[in-house]
Parts: sequence; C-alpha cells; structure tokens
Amino acid sequence: MTGHYNSIAQIKCFLEGGKQIAVPFRLRSGDIDYVCTDVLRLLPSKRLVLEASSAEQHVVIKLFSPAENGLRELKRENNGHKLASEAGVNVPEQVFISDNIGGCSAVIYRFVENAKSFSLSGSHINDESVVKLFELLVKLHLHGVYQDDIHMDNILMTNKELYLIDLGSVVCEKKGILLSKKASLKNLAKLVSQFIPTEQVKLIQRLEVYYQERGWGFDEREYEEFLELLSKVWNKRKRDYLSKCFRTCTMTTYKHSFIREYAFRTSFLSAISFDVVKDIELLMSRGQVIKAGNSATVVRLEADGKQLIIKRYNIKNGWHFLRRCLRQSRAAVSWRNANLLEFIGMPTPKPLGFIEQRTGWFRHTAYFISEYTQAEQLLDVYHRRQPSKDELEQISSIFILLQKCRISHGDMKASNLLIDCDSKVSVIDLDAMQEHGSDRLFQRKHNKDKNRFLRNWNDLKLKKIFSTLICADDI
Repeated sequence: MTGHYNSIAQIKCFLEGGKQIAVPFRLRSGDIDYVCTDVLRLLPSKRLVLEASSAEQHVVIKLFSPAENGLRELKRENNGHKLASEAGVNVPEQVFISDNIGGCSAVIYRFVENAKSFSLSGSHINDESVVKLFELLVKLHLHGVYQDDIHMDNILMTNKELYLIDLGSVVCEKKGILLSKKASLKNLAKLVSQFIPTEQVKLIQRLEVYYQERGWGFDEREYEEFLELLSKVWNKRKRDYLSKCFRTCTMTTYKHSFIREYAFRTSFLSAISFDVVKDIELLMSRGQVIKAGNSATVVRLEADGKQLIIKRYNIKNGWHFLRRCLRQSRAAVSWRNANLLEFIGMPTPKPLGFIEQRTGWFRHTAYFISEYTQAEQLLDVYHRRQPSKDELEQISSIFILLQKCRISHGDMKASNLLIDCDSKVSVIDLDAMQEHGSDRLFQRKHNKDKNRFLRNWNDLKLKKIFSTLICADDI
C-alpha cells in the first residue's frame, strides 16, 4: 500500500464525522481492489461518494454509514435506480451492491465518462439542451415518479445524453399512475428555480415543450400560474440559501458569542494556516491601503497565496456608535448581499467572510473579507477608451437583473463597477444594497441608481449611450 493512505483509517474518519478524507486509498469489494482517487461528495457520518478505478473498471462508489440508517438509504438508492430505469431515463449502470464494503452499505456505479453537471451557461445555452432537460422530466412524471432533490449537480450531461444521479431522492407518488398535475408542476418549478434568473428565461421560453409532452394545453392562464408557482419556489430557495450564510453548514462556518459574530466560507477557512478571526488587525497592518476613510478602511493583501480585500467599517465617534451599535453591521450586510448576488448570477468579488466585534448586543468595528480581483474602476477605463459591445451588454444585464430581482444598489456610481483584464464587469460596495417587496419603492430606488450612474459621465456621447442602454426615466 505504498503511496496510498490506509483505507481503514479513512473509512473510520468518515464514520466518525471527519470533514476531510485523504486519497488515494484502496478499497476491496468482493474479489476486486479499487483505488479511490477522488472524493466527489462527503456528508460526514452519513454518505461518502468516491471516484475509483480497478484494473478493468472506472467507477463511482457510494458508501452509506450503518449508524445513519445506511441499509435503508441503500434500498432507497436501489429503488430509485429501478424506477428511473423503468421510466426510460438514462442512469449510471450498477456494477455491484453490498451491505458491507468497509463496514458500510454501498453501491458501485460505472463512471459516466466525459460528463459534467448540467449547465446552460456560456456555450451550453442552446435550445436542444433545454428540450432534453424537459424530456427527462416528462419521462419521470409519465411513470408517476419525480426526483425530490432535483438540481443541476444531479443531472449529468455528455455530448449526446443526460443522466440522472442521486437516485435515493427519486420518489414514486402512485406506482403505475401518471404524476398528478400539482406534483408535476411543483417539481418542474423546483427544477427551473435552480437556474439563475437570466437562465430561467431560456427555460420559460420553452415551457410549452413540457406541456405538450404531457398532453396539456398551454395558454396565458397556465403561463401566469406557472410563473406564480415559480416565484414562490424561487423565493423559498433564496431564503434557504441566504440563511446558510448565518449558520454553520457545509458552505459556512458561523459563530456568535458575547464578543464577536462571524461567518466564513468553510472552504476558505480550511485552506488557510492563520486564524483570520483573531489576526484580522495584524493582517490589515500587513496589507496595502487602498482607501483610508473615516467610515471605512480598505486594504489589499496576500495570505497563504490568496489575494484578499479586507474592508474595515470604522466607528467615527460616539454619536456614530450610538446610531450603528444596535443595527446589523455594514460588514454583515455586505456579506449577505454578496452571497445574494452570487445566488442570482451577478458578478461580484467572491465573498469569503465577515467579522463583527461586539460587546453583548452592541456592535462596533466590523470587517468584510472578499477575494481580490485585478480590475479597474469603470470610470477610469472609459476615460481612456470607449466601451466595447460586450461590456455594454454586461452593464445592461446588471441593471436588468437588478430590476428583475427588485434589488437597489444604493450607490451606483461608476467607481463601484469594476472591469478586469478579461473585460468582465462586476459590482462592489454592497452595504447600501436592498431587496424590495414594494414595486413602487423599488422603482423609485432603481431610477435613483440609474440616474446616479449617468451623472458620472461628462462625455455627452458616452452619456447618451448609457442613457439609451439602461433606459433611465429621469436623466
């Protein structure tokens, strides 16, 4: 076993709740030795999914912990595989099922070569992909089944076919009977809600494909009813996602104590060698100051090979403390809003975490940490040259997406939009950003954002281009 980690130790680590499994290691199934080379999915003490190979096979091994009803989970997985296969949906080929591989219940699938998670981004946006996605869903629903945990990572795409995975979440409503319309549309809405708003448009434009395959009429009323259902499902998914930013889960490490509150991306914390919470001021002292204002200090630094931006929100005086101490800090607001923008597909520097220094209920200094991206302010770039067609489309998309999601930025000056070396435009300075329930209030704030953006441009030709682009109501 030279060059490999001990398999017993790695399985024990998984069963005892370990969050990191070392590969490669060998795992024996029957008469076959597999070399496990990659961890595809890890739910500590519950489920471990591994990519592995033997002399003849390239496989995926799913291990279920016996302490977490592993045998029951294996039966669900096997039943879901059978239901999806009977429905005519492509699923990975089962190689072996066992109630004891390394002390776990397990199923082994043949690896689907040249496959990746389903996507409509970039070059993958095409009508054929959308049609195939709806056809997969129709096959399930006509067989009376649906995947309860349907999302893009559970649908693999190759050059020609789509494959359904995570088959333990395949549910049968009534065997041999078509899935009810209510359950069907709820599952369809759940699928569409997995995509960012700009991609949802592509799916909604082809909704008729699903309705035709089910033999249902598709008129304006059906269209509006589906949009209403989609809105409910999307908003619930958004709330669930944002709640993860303020509680410990796979995505986030969170802590709230008498002296501080903080949240960080778990992947970031696990990849750094220093205590970012306790060493935050030391880190800032080593960075390059980009902005030194009364209300905020911004520094850029490198730590463990990572380029970071730390924005410290300062308390200017006693009166400022009294106004801010019982409100959520601007760092926490920026953290939430940056995660919100990621969720809806709007480009912004990747949020890594925030820290609030506290004394009980009273907040004072706070920090927002994000990835650093080599970029310039839009205002500086367009003083030197004219914007390209692609850049104009990106700026237009930002305003359209803000409108679709009823989000106001609050300080939409051109210095708060960055453009990188690849001509990608992103949005920063998110502590004044708000979501709005009222259309009237949102529209007023949105118009204010557009007009604030237009006030940056002294060049009349450029101002006219932007005015036409974002359709400002009041220039």
